[in-house]
Formats: sequence, structure tokens, C-alpha cells
Amino acid sequence: MSRRAAFLAVALLAIVGACATPSAALPLPEGGTLLLVGGGLDNDTAAVWRRFVQLANARGPGRAVVVTAATGPEEIEATDKTEALRTWAPELPVEVVRRATSTVDTVAAIDRATALFFTGGDQKRITARYRPEGRATPEWEAMVRLLQRGGVIGGGSAGCAMMGLHMLEGGRSAQALGLPAQPDADGEPVALGPRLGGGMAFLPVGLTDSHFFERDRLGRLVAAMLASGERFGLGVGEDAAVEFDLATGSVVGLTPSETLLVDAAHARREGEAWVGLRARVLGPGERVSLRAAAMPQPPRPVPANVQHEVPVVEPGQNRQLASWRLFRQAERPAAGVVQLALDGWVVRACADVVEGWSVFRIDLVRRP
Repeated sequence: MSRRAAFLAVALLAIVGACATPSAALPLPEGGTLLLVGGGLDNDTAAVWRRFVQLANARGPGRAVVVTAATGPEEIEATDKTEALRTWAPELPVEVVRRATSTVDTVAAIDRATALFFTGGDQKRITARYRPEGRATPEWEAMVRLLQRGGVIGGGSAGCAMMGLHMLEGGRSAQALGLPAQPDADGEPVALGPRLGGGMAFLPVGLTDSHFFERDRLGRLVAAMLASGERFGLGVGEDAAVEFDLATGSVVGLTPSETLLVDAAHARREGEAWVGLRARVLGPGERVSLRAAAMPQPPRPVPANVQHEVPVVEPGQNRQLASWRLFRQAERPAAGVVQLALDGWVVRACADVVEGWSVFRIDLVRRP
């Protein structure tokens, strides 16, 4: 069996196992593209919109559908994304599918389309509408058909978070790592550990997260990766995007705003620390295969002696991009060990022996 066939077979088995009905046992798309946008997408982010339009028209005249299931005020996002597409591609027909759109009309719109774009909001609304409890629906099957015929499915914020077999449903990093929190607004205790559910199963490998650097979501991504058994994690920053090619299994950065790829092939938990982690920042044009075999050697331990402490100044961009600075600095061997202290947890990182990668660990810091 070829490597590609083996990859597709494993991914197909994962999708079939995650779904509850025979209709879900569709072949995994061998073509098609996923466009993952980390949220906060501006209408003038040319790299994202132009690439979406290019992929929509890749096999002839395109047709797009904007899917607003995740969004609370659906009409606002329907107008915003439709007008953005009209700006970049006035000739591209655009339809809007809402939560209340019937199954018959939704399937017909998707079967006419070459491209879908999921708006932001709450990713649980997407899966509840189109893949409830991991079950196939006619709408989900139509989306898979779109990918099979070489189309593109993109999504921002919630539309990025729902792409994989597993999906982060919310929560903060501190609580995902096990740090207790104050009761919520209703006085109920906040559950500890990563909040995971079933995703839309478009991405055959990896766990995705959005608003990543800006909301310090590294901790919850790592905790969720170890809990779900996913080797790869994609933390997509705001106004950032990556493209995943289903035919080749490669991911490439598209935008000046960047994405963190985490490799947990050798990761493990040691008490109140998560160790054995590698990461790489994906800038525009940087490409990595998610079919690659695990690096044979575990990453070296991160030394305890810190050369640079990443400062955090409230409020503003310094605070929002502190974890991005940590990884960009740490990937340079001359930087030594770089550390970032967050709310009850600390990240320590340094350059890996593999060029372009860093190694890192997360430690809890419990207050007395």
C-alpha cells in the first residue's frame, strides 16, 4: 500500500469510527482545500480573500456559499462576508445558508457551489446543525462532496475551530491545564480540563484553535492534544490563515499574521508539567507536511536557566502577541531559553536541533 493510500485509509477509518450512522462512511476527499482563518478577518486581508476566490474558480467558474450557522446575529455576518466577496470578486455568485435554511435548500446550494465559507461565533452551533453527535447529515455529506470535487471550505474563528475530527468547544488555558477558577456568573463551578467535542471531520489530522496568540490559547491546545491523542495542533492567530491541501497533506502559511504548528509526537505529562513538545511558527509561504513521520528523537529537555523573560504589558498588542514573540525569539539558537509567565502557568522554550523548530514545555505555577 502506498503512503498516500495508507494515510487516506487511516483517516477514513477515523471518520467512520467517529460517526454513528452508515451514511457517514463516505470516502475521505482525495482533493479539495481547507482554508483556516484564526478570526478577526478584515475585509482588506487580500491574501485570504484572493486565495479563497482563486480556489473557488480553480476548476471553472466558481460559486460561493456563506454559512452563518455559528453566528448569533446571522444577518450582520451574512452581509459582511457577502460584501467582502463582492469587493474581491464581483463576478462570483454568492448565496447565504442560515441555520433555519431547510435541508433541501442547503444541500442544493452546496451542490451548486465550489466554495463554502463558515462565519464565526460558536463552533458548537455548526456541529449541532450539520454533524450532531458525530452523525452524518445530508448537509455534511454535501460538504464532503464539494471537497471531493476539488472545492474549498474555509472558516474564520468558530469556522476554523470546527475543522478536525476533534474540536475545542471553549474554555481558558488555565482551566484546561487544571488550574481552578472562580465560579461562573451563575455560581456554578468551572469544569477543569480541556473542553473537547466532535468536530466537522474535514481535516483528517490535527486539532485547530483560533484567536490563538491573542487569547493565550497554547495551554488549552496542548492539553486538548494530549487528551485527544492528536499529534498536530494548529493555533491560528487573528487575521491569519493557513491552507491545508487534502491531496498532499501539507499546510502552508498565507498571511503576514502567523500560525503556530505544535508537534506532540513525543509529548507527555510529568506531574504538573507538559514536556517533549515541538513548535514551528508558520509565516507566509512556509510549508510543512502533516503526513511526515515523527522525528525519531524526542526533543531535548528545555534548560532551566532562562536568558530572556518575555515582558507582558497591559493592554494592547504587547499583551496579545506575547506568546508569538516567545516562539519567534526561541527558534533562534542564539536567543537561548526564553520564558513567558501567564496566569498560573509558564512557557519555557528554546531552539530545537531541527532548524526552524523550537522545543518547549509548560509548567503550572500554583499560588500558595
